[in-house]
Amino acid sequence: MKDYQLNFEGDIVRGQFLTEIAGKNVYVTLAGHLGTKDGYATFDPTEFKVGDMNVPVALVNDALQKKLAEQRDRLKLPEFVGDMKVENGELVMKQK
Repeated sequence: MKDYQLNFEGDIVRGQFLTEIAGKNVYVTLAGHLGTKDGYATFDPTEFKVGDMNVPVALVNDALQKKLAEQRDRLKLPEFVGDMKVENGELVMKQK
């Protein structure tokens, strides 16, 4: 990953990442809902794009969830965080 941008819109987090696919730089856009489960951050995708091409979330969700599971240690929330979500364009964390 070469470059990335992250923003919050309504209750959605949207990330755009510059990556290399088949020797070409391509932007990948991923959007969805942040949440928590058992002390870990979760991500439920609502949009996936490669360049300007929309890709059905159903085609990529299993692979995405597998990748997130592989990175589970990095998704561990601090002990004091009870809940996390995006609300009105802002990241909201609630204490336990």
